[in-house]
Amino acid sequence: MAETNAALTPLTPAERRWSLAAAIASASVFGLGIGEGAPLLSLLLETRGTGTTLNGLNAASAFLGVLLGPLLAPYCVRRLGIRDFLLMCFALDIVVVLLVKASGGIAAWFALRMLLGVIGSSIFTASEAWINLLAGDRTRGRVIGLYATGLSAGFGLGPLVLAVTGIAGWPPFIANAVITATAALPLLRVGNLARDFGRERGASPLVMFARAPFIMLAVALFGFYETALLTLLPIWGVRIGLSTRFAAATVSAVYAGAIAAQVLIGWLSDRWARLTVLRLCGGAGLIGAALVMTSAAPSPALFGLLFVWGGIAAGIYPVALGMAGDRFRGGDLLTVNAAIIIAYGLGALLGPALGGAAMDLWNPRGLPALFVLLFALFLAATLLFREPDRPPRRGANSKR
Repeated sequence: MAETNAALTPLTPAERRWSLAAAIASASVFGLGIGEGAPLLSLLLETRGTGTTLNGLNAASAFLGVLLGPLLAPYCVRRLGIRDFLLMCFALDIVVVLLVKASGGIAAWFALRMLLGVIGSSIFTASEAWINLLAGDRTRGRVIGLYATGLSAGFGLGPLVLAVTGIAGWPPFIANAVITATAALPLLRVGNLARDFGRERGASPLVMFARAPFIMLAVALFGFYETALLTLLPIWGVRIGLSTRFAAATVSAVYAGAIAAQVLIGWLSDRWARLTVLRLCGGAGLIGAALVMTSAAPSPALFGLLFVWGGIAAGIYPVALGMAGDRFRGGDLLTVNAAIIIAYGLGALLGPALGGAAMDLWNPRGLPALFVLLFALFLAATLLFREPDRPPRRGANSKR
């Protein structure tokens, strides 16, 4: 693989492969913990008789933390180095998760879930920038596709942990802490291989919104889509006649598609212009949403449609991440990834609220109709913005 950052400690091919595997494994296993923790807290509040609105607001407090974490992460990486920063974040996450169990009041949960959002978004800011760097220009799409596959698997399998632990008492919280500790283990063998990455001062994450507006817009729209889908698709399923169990399985179908498709989409983005692949993902998202909107009754074909639709549309985020890696280097690579996480958080804050309003206005087709509008806007954006899709050649070390 081509070297992509002169400030990075020179790595042998074996060291680069191990560092890449460690970064992907850590982030993916951490995703498993998020997939277990998020429904755990919501279900606990439900069993306590907490109203749906208050329950939703409590969950949204984590996304406020998502907006703050990326602003802090670049500074912390410069001070600590990326490996030590990630290890610190994993340790803090374990402490906060256990504090959630120890503190019984919902008022404390608002603050603690916001803190979990700060920690989690900091982890993804640093780890995704590190993966982007190690991937190299020639194989960036495939590597990020592999990362997206692992992360989707973690998110999708996380709720199954609750089937083993249940939601009562300490077991689910201890399981979450063990998962996070496991996520940290691969980093222990990385040593100082990444000690220089992120030490260069880059532009402010907020400045990146002006320098890469299309990437930020694409990520924000995807955050809107993903969180609205995960929150409201089961409700849409019940309202078109699915049983509760099959309505929940609609989300599983979408995640299964994401797991299956990301490496292929990444491979295509390495061979074609990434903007072209984004247009294909957006077009599939538009067509899929339109077909879902016309599904007036449940049928076996519905789950196949959700599998394909979810799999291709999910490619928007990793391909946009690859575009950022193509354009930015050094400290800017870390800060652009911080901006990407902020953009995702902004979209995630709006998605469930506007999706719910759309279903209230047009029950039950309002949700897929909103997705039709969303993907139409995304496709229009791909035609309006002209951003560099590949870095210019810079001698032998930049050959692709």
